[in-house]
Amino acid sequence: MRLPISLALLACPALLAQSVVVPAANANAVGISGLSTLVRDAGNPRTYMLGINAAELTGIPVGDVIVGISFRQYTGGATTWPPANVTWTDYEVSIGACVPTAAFTTTFAANFLTPPVLARDGAMVIPANTFSSVGTVKPWGEFYFNLQTPVPYGGGDLGIQFSHPGSTASTNCFLDNVASNAGLHGVAMTASVFQAPTGGAATAAFCIARIHHGYGTGCPGTGGKTPVLVENANTAGGLGGTILLTTSNVQAGSAAVMVFGLGRIPAQLPNGCSLLTTPLATLFFLCDPNGNGVISINVPPALTATFNAQAVVLDAGAFGGYTSSNGVEPSAL
Repeated sequence: MRLPISLALLACPALLAQSVVVPAANANAVGISGLSTLVRDAGNPRTYMLGINAAELTGIPVGDVIVGISFRQYTGGATTWPPANVTWTDYEVSIGACVPTAAFTTTFAANFLTPPVLARDGAMVIPANTFSSVGTVKPWGEFYFNLQTPVPYGGGDLGIQFSHPGSTASTNCFLDNVASNAGLHGVAMTASVFQAPTGGAATAAFCIARIHHGYGTGCPGTGGKTPVLVENANTAGGLGGTILLTTSNVQAGSAAVMVFGLGRIPAQLPNGCSLLTTPLATLFFLCDPNGNGVISINVPPALTATFNAQAVVLDAGAFGGYTSSNGVEPSAL
């Protein structure tokens, strides 16, 4: 469920999104081709790894947590995809520090410095119409691969590994990419097997990615599910626009409250969860059958602001009857 609100919190320099685009040079520039590996259809399993150079990640403060990854369709895509919700019975995403990308081998695990965090595992649904066909440089798909465990970023090169057995659909789409380049943004490697131990050389097409981050830790609820909050993007140049706050990894149809504040605080709540910002305003919202809830913030032209946000979710199976997410913090440039 998407709820619109108007933003009027604090005058300051322009908002800085809680995301970085890799390669940064392609934030507003189309890639060279399309790759369907990450969204392959029925009967087409894949394992795919991105090795990202540290220089591309300087916009993520060390100690912040990675909470989502998003992509966009390649310029050749003439049809919005998917036409209906698409399901993977199992979709795994592992994230961790990696060896220098120039030293990548054909063994996936060997490219991580230490065993990575399994940031998501299990069934995954990409909603209908996620990847738009509008424009030359397509809009980002506002789907963040529903990470279940935020991963602290410790600095340095970063590895992100995806693996799936193929979706339940008969179609896929092609995501925007550039060539692997260990001297610039990083490298990619792939294999046509689910949970593959090895793949080809790290010269595969490198999907242009948007890495989303936040701060603090959430609190587990029913089934050990911890809500994850993602902010999608900045509004730049004083032109106004829309910021999306997406809560995921909660029970289907959950009722929740978005807490808005100014600044980070580590305050303990009565149930042992953490309040991560000084609360100034709240907004009630409902999550959909896939456990996702979206709040749309409309930023008027010429308004600049900074704020913090955290989702608190009602959960009968959690201690005290509620649980909470990580925080996000659009901040001054």
